Amino acid sequence: MMINARKLFNGVTDLPAIPVIVSKVIALLDKQDSDPNTIADLILSDQVLAARVIRIVNSPLYRTKGEIVSVKRALLFIGFNKIREMILTSYFVEGFNKQAQSFDMRLFWTHSFSVGAISRHIAQQIRYSDIEKAYLVGILHDIGKVFLVHYRKEEYGKMLNGIKNTSFTTVEAEASYFGTTHCEIGHCLAQCWNFPPSYSDVISHHHHVEKATEDVLLTAIVALADFYCLSHYTADSIAQASVPAESEEHSWNILKHFASDKLSSSLEHFLTDLDEEYEAISIVVDSLFSTFTEK
Repeated sequence: MMINARKLFNGVTDLPAIPVIVSKVIALLDKQDSDPNTIADLILSDQVLAARVIRIVNSPLYRTKGEIVSVKRALLFIGFNKIREMILTSYFVEGFNKQAQSFDMRLFWTHSFSVGAISRHIAQQIRYSDIEKAYLVGILHDIGKVFLVHYRKEEYGKMLNGIKNTSFTTVEAEASYFGTTHCEIGHCLAQCWNFPPSYSDVISHHHHVEKATEDVLLTAIVALADFYCLSHYTADSIAQASVPAESEEHSWNILKHFASDKLSSSLEHFLTDLDEEYEAISIVVDSLFSTFTEK
């Protein structure tokens, strides 16, 4: 399936790119000892990026007491991790939303943001070392689907219509229609954009956690968050949820192994316990999407 994914991927010449200046900013933000002045100066060298940071930090999402007009103050107010998350996510959403679509992209990103938020909640619960990383990778886990929607628009639309009112999931249908899935396609995108290996691992294996090698715990966190959020959707553009299968059970065992505190007695109880958190998350997801897509 990876060979087929690369064949699809290699034929694309207009893939959205992450601007060089953004890559440099992200690299600095990944270093906790970086100087905020250096990062602020770099952001200010790109007027579009600077305006985006100021607009988002002043949005209802962050509830600042007063307007923030300084990039440096925005960095200090939000923190390096959230600025990294903000910049990357907004570029992905905007880059792909400029192109034609064959399914409801707002629904897709709503699901993605929800998975990110649930991933962060699970990460906090089990005391994972990088909570914001879990959030960001949760948002990006299905990025391969966006590629298929844009660059195989007619075929993907036909595939989605073919599985309406069936028990097939999109990952199963993708394998049948394309000989590959959004997981392998997403891996190709992650490599193209120079994502860290742990990001690529989650994107590649969130439906087959037993194959993860880089950060098994992170992959398990995102996989369970994805499964949970899918169970709250019935739309045709989102893979239908089913009962927990081998991959989810494997993820649950990983969580139990690494968790510092005792978890629920079973996977089913653990997922049910997420309901209250999900209700709170759903309230802010629309605001989050609007913040990232506002012109």
